[in-house]
Amino acid sequence: MQKVEMTANKRENTGKGTARKLRREGMVPGVIYGPHRESQPLTVDPLEIREIIGENAIVELTILENDEEMETETAMLKDYQEHVIKNELLHVDFLAISMDEKITITVPTEVVGTSVGVKEGGVLQELMREVEIECYPADIPESIEVDITELDVGDSIQVSELDAGEEIEILHDPDDVLATVVPPSEEITEEEETLVDVETLEPEVIGEEEEEVEEELAEEEAEDEEDMEQRDYM
Repeated sequence: MQKVEMTANKRENTGKGTARKLRREGMVPGVIYGPHRESQPLTVDPLEIREIIGENAIVELTILENDEEMETETAMLKDYQEHVIKNELLHVDFLAISMDEKITITVPTEVVGTSVGVKEGGVLQELMREVEIECYPADIPESIEVDITELDVGDSIQVSELDAGEEIEILHDPDDVLATVVPPSEEITEEEETLVDVETLEPEVIGEEEEEVEEELAEEEAEDEEDMEQRDYM
């Protein structure tokens, strides 16, 4: 499990104007919250956030106020919001955690080995590429291995067959299928795959700040459209 140190600044002012000003200055607005603390608006360096996206990293977050240390929280990046066109971070969420309390988190699966069925011409189909688990923060794995070595054509591997260790509880039905090997004629094409709804990433921001982020996004989209129309006339 990756552990990083990061600094953030306490943010007193909120709202669309403040958020835009922060982004123009090269920072990104955010918030930290948790079961044992109040929500606190923050500003952070987007370059530091990029380094931990998708890593399930444990962050030692030092929160500054007027350049002086106010507090340090152990946290994880809970969510982030990104402009789909500009590739710009708009908002980030940190979840304050305790190393002594279990948390629920999603981790990727990693297929290892070459199955008997694939060697005979079968096609491997991965039906799950991540699993939800519960464990202590220190026990969060980078991934959970799915060993397909013994899979023959027509065989599958289920959640109940995973060896994640005693310290990790997998929160799925034991009969859920992770991967299967099918004959070449039954290979699922892209058109036949079940579409998975991909929701727009929206941070679990508290109260008014969530509404402000949504309003700001809508306003920025309207401004982008207006800019495009103006360029059409130039």
